[in-house]
Amino acid sequence: MYSRLKKKLQELLRGKAPGGLLACRLAALPAVLAVAAAGALAAPGTAQAAPFRLDQDVVPEQSQASASELVRHADGIAVGSFGESDRMVQTGQSAPQGRLVNFVQKFTVKRWIKGGGSNELTVVTTGIEPLPPPSQLEANERYPGAWATGPDYLLFLHKLEGTDSYVPLGLLQGVYPIQGGRTVSLEDKGFPQLNGIAEAGVQQAVDRLAGS
Repeated sequence: MYSRLKKKLQELLRGKAPGGLLACRLAALPAVLAVAAAGALAAPGTAQAAPFRLDQDVVPEQSQASASELVRHADGIAVGSFGESDRMVQTGQSAPQGRLVNFVQKFTVKRWIKGGGSNELTVVTTGIEPLPPPSQLEANERYPGAWATGPDYLLFLHKLEGTDSYVPLGLLQGVYPIQGGRTVSLEDKGFPQLNGIAEAGVQQAVDRLAGS
């Protein structure tokens, strides 16, 4: 369940992988990472979305047009770390690469940047079993599966309809590992305005984007 992608990410974040991939961004990270979140945000006046069903639905794809939009549309923004996934639930759906499953993972909040509440959240991500090879970028980016434990992350959260669980807003747009005290924007996925920010300056950066 804790696949090659996850182990590779942990090696990269600890500086063990060859090639010096970590700088202001991780060139190989989109093939290594995995996360979750999706669908278009409901416009005012539209019908309320149906509750998310862990054993039937996949995490929606909620692409955001800009870093400012990501900040404004997030239900919460937090710095913290993931624990090991404690559940893997079959959805009954499939992709060309394999079965789609939902991973349930705890996220321990170190600091709230926007919103607030519990210091421990449940985060859901959809993945593929068996795991596709890293070369299948599109599948791994759309269905990333459980996130690597160990590093802290800056996470932009969207609450799943009818549940107490969250997903990262905009899939890989909403997840920024913190390496060497600074955020890392995933190449071609995360927003450059959120790359390389010192952890102590995250609040200021988010406030600036919220007002832009």
